[in-house]
Amino acid sequence: MADRLFASRERELLSRLEIGLADEGVRVLQALPEEGSASTPVAQSSGACTASLTFASGGLPFTTGLRARRLAQRLEEVDIGADDSPVDIVHVFGGSLWPFGAALAEACGAGLALEVWRAGLIDRAAAIATRTPKDTLFIAPDPEIERTLRHRSLPTRAAIWGVHAGDPPAPKLAAGRAPTVMMIGAGNDPRAMRGALEGVANCVRAHPDMLIFADALAARRADLYSVATRRGVLANLTLIEEIESRRDLLVQGDVLLLCEGNGEQRTIVLEAMAHSMIVLSVEDRYADYLRDRVTARIVRPSGPNAWAESLGALLDEPGAARRIGESAREFVAKHRRASDHVRAVLDAYSWLRQEFPARAVVP
Repeated sequence: MADRLFASRERELLSRLEIGLADEGVRVLQALPEEGSASTPVAQSSGACTASLTFASGGLPFTTGLRARRLAQRLEEVDIGADDSPVDIVHVFGGSLWPFGAALAEACGAGLALEVWRAGLIDRAAAIATRTPKDTLFIAPDPEIERTLRHRSLPTRAAIWGVHAGDPPAPKLAAGRAPTVMMIGAGNDPRAMRGALEGVANCVRAHPDMLIFADALAARRADLYSVATRRGVLANLTLIEEIESRRDLLVQGDVLLLCEGNGEQRTIVLEAMAHSMIVLSVEDRYADYLRDRVTARIVRPSGPNAWAESLGALLDEPGAARRIGESAREFVAKHRRASDHVRAVLDAYSWLRQEFPARAVVP
């Protein structure tokens, strides 16, 4: 089960997990919120699901239990050859659905797995742990998130996110080609995103053909248009709707800029590393895969001048920059494999299934 934000941003993660679980003989049911509008699409099933259902996620708080019971009844009607309740575990991705997921798990008599995919959910995890059944498990996609949850004595298992490395990509920052910079951020920290664009604009002076791409919604939230206009780089800037879901395009870039250090996990960063992109990022203690001069260049402190200096150094020394990209690719191939993520999720489910016979899973 995933909310709209998570399903849109991490549809490939969900698809890989769905296929991996199916390969291990797990029956998978997918539950997604009904599409609110054409501008807020939800993830699509990869086809490995036994069934893919939608449900009404909106409504007053006192209707949560009723809506959850309706979905539970629909799940029971799915023909998966089960004699009784078809659901053993409800796995929820996206903090906005935690209350609904808890109500669904109760209605199904199932275990509850809550994905703590961003640091902002840690406090919420501690609060919801006092209200959910004892068969609740928090799944941490990052070692630091795992340590923090365990420090608060919350039942936790690590399932570190991973991707497929794939074939060796074309060299980045190739001579004779305009450098391409991809800016990643949600726009929740407008000052940070504007500061990053200011720094990039400083580098455009030496590289006037530079191409800059950014998420359209984040750009509106951070008002990047005014920055680009004032700095004279509007012709260099292209805004793309839901850029993180356009991974085929994004990984063609040379440099990935992570503008906000808010503890959010993003497989797009792992995808970029797997394609030898050079990652330039603010410091983020909840992103273990960001290791200075091993997988990325960390900008300290974050500000226009620091962004300009760090990006300028990469562009001036493309050989050294490419070595960081290759090091990041090796790190992902060894430590962030999609198959390891699937195995870790299965291990977490095993912990929950001690009191529940294995029948089906709702991711």
